[in-house]
Amino acid sequence: MNRKSGLQALLLLLLLGSLAGVHAQVSTTGSISGIVRDPQGAAVPKAEITITDEATGVSRTVTADDNGAYSALGLPAGRYTVSTAPHGFKKTVNSGIDLHIGDKLVVELKLEVGTVDETVTVTGEAAQVETRSSDVSSLVTSKQVTELPLNGRNYAQLVTLVPGVSPVTQAGAGGAFGTKGTGLDSHVDMSVNGNQSNANLWTVDGVNNMDVGSNATLLVFPSIDSIQEFRVERNSFSAEYGQAQGAVINLITKGGTNQFHGTLFEFLRNDVLNASDFFNNRGGQPKPELRYNNFGFNLSGPVYLPKFGGDKRIWKGKNRAFFFWNEEWRREIRGLVPPLQFLVPTAAERAGDFSGSLTDALPHRPGAGACTTPGPAPTDPNCFPGNKIPAAQLSPAGLAILSSRSTPARTPSAATSTSRTRRT
Repeated sequence: MNRKSGLQALLLLLLLGSLAGVHAQVSTTGSISGIVRDPQGAAVPKAEITITDEATGVSRTVTADDNGAYSALGLPAGRYTVSTAPHGFKKTVNSGIDLHIGDKLVVELKLEVGTVDETVTVTGEAAQVETRSSDVSSLVTSKQVTELPLNGRNYAQLVTLVPGVSPVTQAGAGGAFGTKGTGLDSHVDMSVNGNQSNANLWTVDGVNNMDVGSNATLLVFPSIDSIQEFRVERNSFSAEYGQAQGAVINLITKGGTNQFHGTLFEFLRNDVLNASDFFNNRGGQPKPELRYNNFGFNLSGPVYLPKFGGDKRIWKGKNRAFFFWNEEWRREIRGLVPPLQFLVPTAAERAGDFSGSLTDALPHRPGAGACTTPGPAPTDPNCFPGNKIPAAQLSPAGLAILSSRSTPARTPSAATSTSRTRRT
């Protein structure tokens, strides 16, 4: 195998790996069903119905049964067109049908006598009342996700818009609902309809997104610009939603379409644009430093690939294969004001020298009691001479961890006590 053939095989394997999906634990799709009827209301059997995604052009054809009933299951959320053209009737087209996650839409097709060259078009006609499921749920749409202001761009804040959701506000109650950040800075402790705050299930594209240790922290925080929608199942949901007695928050991400789309975004905060608060001014404290930048991009569209085997033509993925790419970054530099626990170790303290002013207990030997006689020649064997820990007794693991911490931006004094932290 020559180098060119090997590279082509590698590209093919990478493509197949990227297209392979994780099996969803819960449903992320919807369904469209209905009955095909003639002008007198009688059922039209064996009619072929075509259901087409308007954004991607992907279509599915189903055949009505002897009673004129048809059903298309497992449809991805999106906007659809349903059409049929039985012999002896005009072509009937029902377009602009919005299918959301978990929906079971009923679309009745009413035919008119005529030829297939004639078309009857209906826009957005679907039953608005859910009659096929008893679950109690609320949908948070893509427009709500992208247009409602979110401090920290964490989608979990939007769940509080749903009736029956009560965020935990006391940290001592096993956690607190905090969504101003992501990762370990975020907690999703909330009670739904009076159930335990850690009895909820959060999913992304059908896969469990919970830290199963605490069941109060999310593993993945999709970018706000990559979320299509999510549904909060609050009561009487089906058996497919296991592992939860409270609520199921079922989120799906966006996909590509037949058109190329791209966006750039940035959200920023800067202390230059902020006023100092009353207490800092009164105490003679400087305005805390703040540099917050949250930026990223989206890119989506159909897949275009070169054909293998010496063919120089391009394989076009329109109506067949699509991609959606999202990246987001956060940069934060924040100056913190007292209390003193915001201070970081000085260069001397990093080397084991605690001879300067301290705000906590004196250093002492591991496993021993507190140091009671500090000084250059202490009589207490638990003390280090001069409050300096010998370099040979410093923990290599502790030094490695300390190297990742921020260094102080200034020396603390009685007048000012601030530190500078950086997050990425």
